Amino acid sequence: MKEILIKNMVCDRCIFSVNNIFNNLNIDYKFISLGHYQINNFSKSIFLELKSSLIENGFELIENANEMICSQIKSHLIQFLNTDSQLKVSISKLLSENLNYSYNYLSKVFSKNEKITIEKYYLKLKIEKIKEFLHYNQLSIKEITYKFDYNSVSHMSNHFKKATGLSPSVFRKKNIKRKSLNNL
Repeated sequence: MKEILIKNMVCDRCIFSVNNIFNNLNIDYKFISLGHYQINNFSKSIFLELKSSLIENGFELIENANEMICSQIKSHLIQFLNTDSQLKVSISKLLSENLNYSYNYLSKVFSKNEKITIEKYYLKLKIEKIKEFLHYNQLSIKEITYKFDYNSVSHMSNHFKKATGLSPSVFRKKNIKRKSLNNL
């Protein structure tokens, strides 16, 4: 079996889409983790069809080691953010333990390839997840603060406002207003 990594996989819908691509091409595969599959060897023509189908659906095969490391870092950060009960563990420890590289090395590779630090990328992911909770009105701002391990509501609010230009409460109100206008 051959291992392949696929770029831009971020959620369960991505897994579903990629699995459908493999099924449509009759490729025997085993899902390992987000963006990581084991497949049986196949012909070059099937490989080219796979590559083309992935691109058509917004994905890409990762073909060099640094891209692979960056993709794995992104996958681990996304999985970490999506866990219901986030562990009180540092991102550096999480990544170095799971990827078996020093955090310093991972940080250099990521920054060079992605043009952003791991920390800033993680903060962007956090903001997107907070937006999602605010949009769907699932948790109070205090609960969101706790869920995403901020020291205080004001700390989370300042970070959110710096990234979006809006406070969490204003963001939530605008989304609620937009939803009610769409329902008219």
